[in-house]
Amino acid sequence: MASPAAAFAPPYIDEPTGPYSLPADPDVPKRGCTTTLSDPKDASTSIPAVQVIYAWHDGGGNHYEDRVEQIAKLVDRMDLELDESTNYDQHINLSCRTGFDTSTYSGYAHALVIPEKIEAGAISGETSPYVITADLTAAGYDIANRKYVVFEDFNGTANGLCEPSDPNPKVCAATGDEWSSSTLLHELLHIAADGFYVDHPKVAETVDYLTYPDIMSNQTLDWQLDHDFNNYYDPSETTATFYTGNQPDDTRKVNVAAWPYFTAPTCCDVGYSNDLLTAQERTVEADAPYATPTGFSVSGGGWIQVTPPGPTAQISAKHYDGRRSLTMNVQSYADGVVSITRKPAVTAGQTYKFFAKMTTATSGNVKLRLSWYNSSNTLISSSDSAVNALTTGWAEYRHKATAPTGATSVQLSVVSPAGQTFTYQLDALQLNHCNNGKTTDGCRLDSWQ
Repeated sequence: MASPAAAFAPPYIDEPTGPYSLPADPDVPKRGCTTTLSDPKDASTSIPAVQVIYAWHDGGGNHYEDRVEQIAKLVDRMDLELDESTNYDQHINLSCRTGFDTSTYSGYAHALVIPEKIEAGAISGETSPYVITADLTAAGYDIANRKYVVFEDFNGTANGLCEPSDPNPKVCAATGDEWSSSTLLHELLHIAADGFYVDHPKVAETVDYLTYPDIMSNQTLDWQLDHDFNNYYDPSETTATFYTGNQPDDTRKVNVAAWPYFTAPTCCDVGYSNDLLTAQERTVEADAPYATPTGFSVSGGGWIQVTPPGPTAQISAKHYDGRRSLTMNVQSYADGVVSITRKPAVTAGQTYKFFAKMTTATSGNVKLRLSWYNSSNTLISSSDSAVNALTTGWAEYRHKATAPTGATSVQLSVVSPAGQTFTYQLDALQLNHCNNGKTTDGCRLDSWQ
């Protein structure tokens, strides 16, 4: 008969390889301790930081010494994934305890990861995350300046718990019994809005985030946070805030990149997604329905407005941060050109890729355009994509080109060729500088849609 200690072993899930494979463990840098305390239960004088917990109970026994370095390496990978998600240098504030030589990896791991027995753990069943938060509360762990990442060495639940329905709402914990870096990073992102829950954002109205996970880190597919910068994580513009839920009546907003448990993002270290637009230019988030979209202009055949209230399929009510999209009312007498008014800076000879999501209730054709300007703001040339036939479902369209000699800025436009009369919605724009050095062409991958 097996001993209780053999009753459970945490499954180490394969680390995700999208959007590109991360280094093997020996090549993942040790994050190190951001702050160190003699008593990890008293963080009253500390900066906000994440505390890592190894949780065990009598059902499986205490295997802390066997697991502590592997847990530390998974936390290091969590930090690497945050940093590599964008071209901004950003890390997790990690809390350690004194009494260990952190110049060795073993010492660092022991300082970082604290063992905690979950007294009320279910011996023969699944231990609720509420039991874990209750135990942390009873044990006296700090509730003001700490969030907890809990590696469960028993049958538990992957969960992010930090909301009013929690009987212990002041203890915010990301838990998981399936051990992978992006599982725990995913759960940590859920609690990155103190006092309530960051929802599972969707890439499309009818698509599950597990299948199309280009918003949240996911243990089986993708590790990056938000390669479009269009939901709730934008390190390029931390003053912008985004809705935490995916329902039209949810008014709670946050920018995870400004969460005090992460370091302040610093440009530029060239990660996966290097986007050159502002939050407003990506998602029309700042304007009310019917208004003229700030930062956009139109010429030729047509006129624009912020999409009026209506079906969620048109207004992006469940799509992206602002519950808004731009509507272009195309007129037939001339090409209709919708442009981002501001011209982002570019470097001649470098490659750039324009992304935009569009839909129409009827039918119509459009193309994407990159217009290159010199330092005198004189047009040098334009590069157009092929003509695309829009559909009744949101789809992403892309166009990549190299900035010509003399180019110092570029204007992004969507062009509807003359001879058409129809209406389309435009949302989720992005201008990617293709220099990440990781993907084949240096650009972020195309959307999973």
